[in-house]
Amino acid sequence: MDWIKIIQNTIDEIENRINDKIDADILAESQFVSSFYFQKMFSVFCNCTVSEYIRNRRMTLAGYEIIDTHISILDIALKYGYDSNESFTKAFSRFHGITPSAARKSRANLKAFSKISPISNLTGGRIIMGSLGERGYIVKETGAVYYTEDMDKTLNWFVDVLGWYGQIEERDENNLGLYGCVNNIPMEIESLHIAPFTGIHMFKGEPMKKMIGFMLVQGIEQLYTYVKSRGWNDISEVVTEHWGGKTCEITTIDGSILKFFE
Repeated sequence: MDWIKIIQNTIDEIENRINDKIDADILAESQFVSSFYFQKMFSVFCNCTVSEYIRNRRMTLAGYEIIDTHISILDIALKYGYDSNESFTKAFSRFHGITPSAARKSRANLKAFSKISPISNLTGGRIIMGSLGERGYIVKETGAVYYTEDMDKTLNWFVDVLGWYGQIEERDENNLGLYGCVNNIPMEIESLHIAPFTGIHMFKGEPMKKMIGFMLVQGIEQLYTYVKSRGWNDISEVVTEHWGGKTCEITTIDGSILKFFE
């Protein structure tokens, strides 16, 4: 499930319907996902709840209208879902630290809460390893075991060539990796356990120079283009198989083979 796309679509819908009566349940239903998981994922990507995002955006836009227009404060309050001047003034003062009338009179610099981009906002504005948006493909199923003598080097290959994410969980007395994971999605998201594991378990050992993974992806041509753009040429052309699917193979930095199909 492409949660980045779902959350981005949700934010676009909020922006387009900012004056309508909307809540998390309505937004989750529009994206055909569980409201419980939707609200969890929204908080992960946006660092705020759905209701906080809607309220903060409404207060920001209301502030612009207070300063830049002559529309009555009551009309602005009604436009942004408040049924009285009093309730709007309380919410406005809590957000901006000043009443609407005082803000209009002094033309004060008001607080602004900008539209969020889930990709740039992930993990506090950092994309730890790679870019989901740039990558253009999604791994749907995997779970292979991978052996490597140099786990740091291999992890960096997955990051640089495939655009994956990863971390080394255990090291020996010489600081060499003993166990780690690389994953199609950020480790922070995987740790929520709301979707099947779509990564690879890495162990220290002699590489198995054969096919070690057969992985379902969405966007196999984008996978091919992305890997080639990273300067890695040990990837086969995308082939349409007799059973109707498409496949390609990537030979890794350790000489093992990952086969992808769609």
